[in-house]
Amino acid sequence: MLTDIQRLQAMGLEVWQLRHPELYGKEHEVIQLPDSCQLLLVCDFPLNEQDAWLFGNILKSIQLTSDQARQLPHAALSSLGEHHLTWCWYIDAPDVIVDGVQSLHSIPLAQMHDNPAAKRDLWHQICQYE
Repeated sequence: MLTDIQRLQAMGLEVWQLRHPELYGKEHEVIQLPDSCQLLLVCDFPLNEQDAWLFGNILKSIQLTSDQARQLPHAALSSLGEHHLTWCWYIDAPDVIVDGVQSLHSIPLAQMHDNPAAKRDLWHQICQYE
């Protein structure tokens, strides 16, 4: 019998958020990222095409591909299982911090397009780990 998470994965959905978790019950599912995932973008809204383009360029700057990145909403971090992450990039202030990874913090990507100072700040954060 398939679990709800397995059903979502079978449909090709790797990122989801329950709209009404109180209706789901008390079970606590663990979110397993693929071993290839090196960067987790913690963001509560989906990226539009322009944001995804910027995200892809930032990934390239740290020698990662889109296959090595995943996105989860802030509320899902407490359900994160074992992982092989190197980076965790938080959009806005996080409630939960992933331990043992290089952390980045920024404003939403939609606000970064025309904000050179925000891009520069993110780049300085990335460079501090080199």
